[in-house]
This record gives sequence, C-alpha cells and structure tokens, in this order.
Amino acid sequence: MLILGGVLKRHGLSQASLARQLHLSPAAINLLIQRGQYPRKTERRALRSMILAALRGRGVAESELVECFFETESPEVGGPGKSPGDPAGTAPRSSAAPSGTTTTPREVESEMLLRKQTLSEAARRKFSIFRDPFDDPQQASEVYLSRAIRQVREAMWQVAIGNTKFLAVIGESGAGKSTLREELEERLRLESRPVRLIQPYVLAMEDSDKKGKTLRSDHIAEAMLHAVASGESPKRSPEARFRQVHEALTASSRVGMQHLLVIEEAHGLALPTLKHLKRFLELKDGMRRLVSVLLLGQPELRDKLDERRAAVREVAQRCQIVWLPPLDTALGEYLAHRFTSAGLDLSSIVEPAAIDALMQALTIQQRVGHGAADTQVISLTHPLVANNLLTAAINQAALLGAPRVTADLVRAVRESMP
Repeated sequence: MLILGGVLKRHGLSQASLARQLHLSPAAINLLIQRGQYPRKTERRALRSMILAALRGRGVAESELVECFFETESPEVGGPGKSPGDPAGTAPRSSAAPSGTTTTPREVESEMLLRKQTLSEAARRKFSIFRDPFDDPQQASEVYLSRAIRQVREAMWQVAIGNTKFLAVIGESGAGKSTLREELEERLRLESRPVRLIQPYVLAMEDSDKKGKTLRSDHIAEAMLHAVASGESPKRSPEARFRQVHEALTASSRVGMQHLLVIEEAHGLALPTLKHLKRFLELKDGMRRLVSVLLLGQPELRDKLDERRAAVREVAQRCQIVWLPPLDTALGEYLAHRFTSAGLDLSSIVEPAAIDALMQALTIQQRVGHGAADTQVISLTHPLVANNLLTAAINQAALLGAPRVTADLVRAVRESMP
C-alpha cells in the first residue's frame, strides 16, 4: 500500500475527489494506492507529478509529498507506517514493491526539481539579463566540459569515428546527454568527418506497445536506408528490405563513409530491439564493420543491459557503458561558464556562499535499509536541476529586491520549490 492513502486520510481528502481532479476513475486511484498499479494509458512520471500538484494545491506539506509514493507494509491505521501494535508509527516500511512501481526518494525529489523554471521579467530587468544563461548552448564553446564530462565526450567521439563499435552513455534526466550528442554532431561537421549519423525518431517510444510505440528493428533499418540512400523506397518483404539496407551501407562505406546509429531515450527500447542491435553491429563488408551504435539513456538502460538477462546477454557483453555523473564540486565552475557564455558575471548576481548552499540543497540522503546508518548520499547536481533551482532563486531575489542571491535565499527557495 502506498503512503499516499494515509496522506489523503490525514487531510480529509477522498480518493474519489482526487480521481475527479485527475480525470481518472476512483477504481484507478484505489488500485494505485492499494497495489502500486498505475493506469495502463497513463505515463507513470506524469501521473505522479499531477498527484503531487493536486495535493500541494490542497495544502499538503512538501515533507509529506516526498513520501507519498513510498510503500508501507501495514494497512493505514491512523497514518502511514502505523499498525495496531505500533501506535507511535515506528514500524519499518517495506522496501519491496512490484517490479516497475517503486519510487525512490531520489526519483520524487528529482521529479520536483526538473520542472522547468523561467526567468521572470522582473529578474531580467533587475539583473540586466538579456540572454538567459541556461538557454540551450548555441555553439560548441558554450558546452561546459569538466574532466568527467570530457571523458564521456571522448568515449562518444571514439564510437563516432569507428574506434569503438558499441557504447551506451547513461545518466539521469537533465544530466546533459542530449547536449553532448548535439556537440558531437557539431564537432563532426566542423572537422568534416565522413560520418553519417542515423537517428531513428523516438517520439512516443516505449518498451511496450501497451504504453506507447516500440522502436523495432525494421524501423531502424528504414532510418538507415533514409540516411544513406534517401532516394530508395524500402522493399516490402523484411528479407529484401534488410538486404537492401546492407547493400546501401556497403556502397556508402566503399566511398569512405562511416555510419553511426544514435538512439536517444534508449531506456525506452524494447528488449527484442536491444537484442537485434547485435545483428546491425554484425553487418560487414568483408572484414570491415559497417555500423557503430551509440545509445543514450537514463539509468533504467543499465538494468536492461544487465548480462544476467538471457535475452540481451550477447548484446550486453559487447557494449561499453559510461556514466555521465552529476557536476558535484564542478557546480560553481559550470555556473560561471554558463553565465560568461551569456555575457554575464555570476558573482554580480549570485553570492559565492549561495553556490555552496546550492550544492547542499541538491545533495540528499537516501535510506537504503532500516538502520539509522543505512543511508547513502545522492547528488542531484545535474545541469538541468541546478539551472532550475538557481533560476527560481534569482526570480525570488528580484521579487524581494535583494541585491544578489544569498545562501539563505537558496535554502528558502529549495524548501518551497514545487
């Protein structure tokens, strides 16, 4: 049972009223609370965000919202975690949950912080901000590269020029994976490298047709044909179509082109499609491989590439995995770089102590067991998250008439930030 049920009870809110507000059936909300079962046609993260917004509008405190999607072993008796023999509410909460339904503190916290924040007009006027420092980079020099990010960037370059054949870049939402992919494309263009990028569309892609549309091997084949022989129409039969793709890749390779298959949001790939990637990697012209593969995805992709999964073992064994880490101690340097790229002086808008406060605000402790010492430190200092929190603090500074963003202001905004 989700703690959400106890939160509703404590605030005198019915499941039916929440269902009406979300345009769902009461039965759907009941199944969510009782079994952690999400409605089939509703994206899980979007629904959680809607529920949090609805409860926030009813005056539920942020401290309660963070725990809404935890599970409790016992039926709700007076509140979450309480049982008839545990009036103080000290019974341990279960860490077990049906596969795919659990929500960790990090996930809920990240979900709140990933909501897009935009500089207000008042903030732009007060601090003379003509270009938002957190707008998407417009040229390669505006992409911040820490030592750790450079290592990921170099790994992506090696797969692009064919020295590595299969690479997965994994990072949290907002860590900067797409920015590095864009920078890679720009770098290939500026250096006039003969690399043809093959990028299948992943709009609405999910790992099951029940939730969206799966990206299948025939879709990838069509994307390859479009990239290297756009004038050709795909053959009707699968055998003829894949032969056509192989011949097109071979012809392209023989005139000096290399081919890089890039799949973003790869955590949404179906397991059969992951398995079939091995067959694309095996396409050759003599001894020369015709395709390299770059996957970009969130941590769920690492689970799918687990060698213990028999269905994808051969693929997982061939795939190099690199992680795109949070900024951590490079946070201040990152912010200074972004502000300088926008023609701004970070120190004239944000006090140095506020950067430290920002780092602390984006570092949380996550319980991994039942003991007092069973916790781990989680860093949420990803670019998008840091951008959003600092943007909200700048807006608040303008609202209050503060000359700069202070540490206290960052902490206050973090506590109240939806």
